[in-house]
Amino acid sequence: MRPAHGMKRIAMHGGAILMVLYVLLRLLLVRGAALDSDEPQHLHVVWAWTQHGVPYRDAFDNHMPLFHMLCATLLSLLGERADILDCMRLAMMPLAVAAFVLAWRCGRALWGTTAASFGLALLALEPTYQRMAGQFRADTLWALAWIVAMAALLSKHDVLVRRPIWRSLLTGLAVGVAMATSLKTLPLLGSAWVVAAFIWICMPKQARPGWRSLVSGLAMGGAAATAAVAVVVAIVAARGGLAAMHEAVLGHNLLPGFGRDANTHQLMLRCVEAGIVVIVAGVLAWRSIRRSVDPALTAQRWFVAGSCGLFAIFLYAAWPLLTSQDYLPVLPLFAPWLGGLLLRGFARLRIRSLALWIGYALLTAVALMVRAPWRDRLQEYRGQLATVLAITTPADMVMDAKGESIYRRRAFHPVLEMVTQERLRRGLLADTIVADIHSNEIHVVHPERLPAADLQALRADFIPYANGEWVAGRDLGMQAAGPRDVAAMIPGCYRWLRLDGDRIVQLGPETRFGPTGVAIDLPQTARYRLMWCPAALHAQALQR
Repeated sequence: MRPAHGMKRIAMHGGAILMVLYVLLRLLLVRGAALDSDEPQHLHVVWAWTQHGVPYRDAFDNHMPLFHMLCATLLSLLGERADILDCMRLAMMPLAVAAFVLAWRCGRALWGTTAASFGLALLALEPTYQRMAGQFRADTLWALAWIVAMAALLSKHDVLVRRPIWRSLLTGLAVGVAMATSLKTLPLLGSAWVVAAFIWICMPKQARPGWRSLVSGLAMGGAAATAAVAVVVAIVAARGGLAAMHEAVLGHNLLPGFGRDANTHQLMLRCVEAGIVVIVAGVLAWRSIRRSVDPALTAQRWFVAGSCGLFAIFLYAAWPLLTSQDYLPVLPLFAPWLGGLLLRGFARLRIRSLALWIGYALLTAVALMVRAPWRDRLQEYRGQLATVLAITTPADMVMDAKGESIYRRRAFHPVLEMVTQERLRRGLLADTIVADIHSNEIHVVHPERLPAADLQALRADFIPYANGEWVAGRDLGMQAAGPRDVAAMIPGCYRWLRLDGDRIVQLGPETRFGPTGVAIDLPQTARYRLMWCPAALHAQALQR
């Protein structure tokens, strides 16, 4: 599937140009990509690792631990800051760019320079991949590790290493890193095994690798992968978090009849569709390898494209919670094959090279104008985090959905993601959110994702503040001058605020609330609001 000769001249330096442009795009997207709720969740877990507590017990996490362990030192060095997500996204740039470059090298070895450049250039414009590839999430490391493993396997042009022993060890180590980062490596690995076995059957006997090299390579790779995972699990066990890790990573995530598995009829229909696609692809692979003048190269092409395709088909057919980030390891490896296919089609349509690249340039310009990656889409979140850090101390606990406050402990242990919400709905998990807020004397709440009944109950003790946060307090409305009894609040220090519209006219003295109500003395008839002391002082400072 080699592109036309005219395309080769245009793409002579296309790889280097593509990488430079991709780096610039990733720099823009550090702030230009929209916030994903998973990013603060991962950051909160990383922060928990810096506190030297018990992993998985002190902060909820339903992911494998390697990514958070590796990021803990950097987070400690950066300290407590409102722009921490910007910094950590910037730290993800080398991983995202490395994955892109390695995928290009794999594509160049298998399908040629032009196909690799064109396919990955198109992928760089795909909105979901563009947004997800550089986010602060475990999937960024997971994708890179898997692409490294695939690159190490390719013997054509020695993409990464030359000697078979180093190739086996690097592949195994990369698979181990991927496994210690995400359990989604299991279906990836399963897909690769199935495709590899099928391709071995398809190959002519004289082109098959010898049994001795296969067994030794598998043994060394398996040992390296096992060692990598064992080291990570041992670190968790040494800190007393093994039982909690098992419960969070396996017990929490496994929920029968949830997501797309809830509709058995649709599940079976998707499996039938997937089966048809797999059979057709298998027939094409068999014919292609058997008729090839270079069966080894053709087999490697089908291995890379086939394992990526089978993984994607499996996700489509049977994965209960299908998310965009699940495809991060396979899209860059699949893109060069698609690029070569498109280029061959354009050549048959007699579309000239210049017209093709002009069309791509126009498409890029339109995509950039529509998506405006230079816009700062993290500004709102920085404001939200800055507010929390300004009115709380490291000793304070908060209630947020998924760890958006990052540097503060949470009142309710599980994060409020889809599996948790379904467990709450089914009654498999007790909804103790309101009780935990009161028992831990929480004064700051981020109301996003909280159950409706809990939000209603919290309105009696919390009022909206700045940047979407709620703080402990009560709107007293119009009050006459003199003493006024106030019903019990969440224990803590409060001040009354005399208001003129939304402007603070006067700030009252500190009043300590316990488990019972307190009488406050109001100076004159006006509209009043009672607010937790740190928030009240912060609100007055913002007004000045």
